[in-house]
Amino acid sequence: MEEQGTEQTVLGRGGRKTSRARMLWGTGAIVLVALVVFGAWLGLSGAWRAWGAVASLGGTRIMRADLEQHMDFLLKQGRFQPEALADPAKRKEAERAALEDLITRRLLLAEAQRLKIEVAPGEEDAVFNKSHGGQAGEFKLQELAKKRGQDLERVREDVRRQLLMTRLAEKITADVKVDDEDVAKYYAGRPQAFTMPGPVHLRLLIVDSKEGAERVREQAVKGGDFAALVRQHGKGGSKERGGDMGWVDPRMLPGIMAKAVEAIPVTGVTPVIEAKGGFYVLRVEGRQAARQVPLADVKDHIVQVLTAERKQAKFAEWLEERRQSARIERYL
Repeated sequence: MEEQGTEQTVLGRGGRKTSRARMLWGTGAIVLVALVVFGAWLGLSGAWRAWGAVASLGGTRIMRADLEQHMDFLLKQGRFQPEALADPAKRKEAERAALEDLITRRLLLAEAQRLKIEVAPGEEDAVFNKSHGGQAGEFKLQELAKKRGQDLERVREDVRRQLLMTRLAEKITADVKVDDEDVAKYYAGRPQAFTMPGPVHLRLLIVDSKEGAERVREQAVKGGDFAALVRQHGKGGSKERGGDMGWVDPRMLPGIMAKAVEAIPVTGVTPVIEAKGGFYVLRVEGRQAARQVPLADVKDHIVQVLTAERKQAKFAEWLEERRQSARIERYL
């Protein structure tokens, strides 16, 4: 009887151990299945990538650190305002804009590599030398690095990348042409753009107070001799000449004066104009007729404008095609 009881006790203990083991195994299996399912969901949804990556371009991930670095670069360029990034909604908008810019840059650099476009070592110095009036490129790069708060090699690499993208654009748009027919059509369709206003003969009164200017102007409007009034009440270098400025291209006048002169059809006196240095009154003594600029004089300018417009349009179209065909995923 004792042996039987002992055996039952042992079996009872063993049964409890077996039951506990089965329970632990079952719990572990459930956790394992849950992890597998969760992992599969992460993989299918792409959410796992969002923890470390913000986008993928052609299978290559763009990491959060890449985006932060690019945002810092754009911030130093003045593309973003620091105070705007403090607002969560505006920051998210800025992050998306920066990501699109970064994707575009990565895409362009990949295309430059595919087309075997290169920048030789030291070319960035030469470019800076040329673009800064012959000053040493290395010195200007150091200035730029200091301004951005970056090391020299980082700035040098940014310049090299910009050169690559510029050369890529030049290669893609190399076949853009503008012929004489294009130039003539552009010229004929914009007559106002190629009409030069005729010069105007002006006299100028300058006084220190608005009240004084209004008094002299009133006398001039009533028929007073404007030149004599300037000699009597005016100041400035042209006072002794009665304020005579000679024949002036109205486009050379400050904006507020040009507008006042433009409002006078033939002859007359402008309202008092307040500007730096005092109060001004202009008298239009006469006008010459506007003239059409000959096509030959503006042909080169038109070619430059049309070429730039067409290159920009062609490159934008090419870039959009590349963006559409590229495998781009965004996780922001």
